[in-house]
Amino acid sequence: MNDNAEEWCGSWLQESETLDTALRMFAAHGFSAASRACDAASIADKSGDDERSQFWLEVCRTLDRRLAKDFAQQLSR
Repeated sequence: MNDNAEEWCGSWLQESETLDTALRMFAAHGFSAASRACDAASIADKSGDDERSQFWLEVCRTLDRRLAKDFAQQLSR
């Protein structure tokens, strides 16, 4: 019996979606994929969609942690 199933059920799907999107972005945009994800997060933030903004921030973080950290600091200002 798998006693840690609850740990896998909650965030696994979300992590999988984030990773899938990050890989697709990298395939489409190469090294500028993180910047594109950051742009998408900015657009979502400006339109007031916090959930989507956080999703794109996670995609950016998957591709480039430093860029995501800098962008998150800008958002908090």
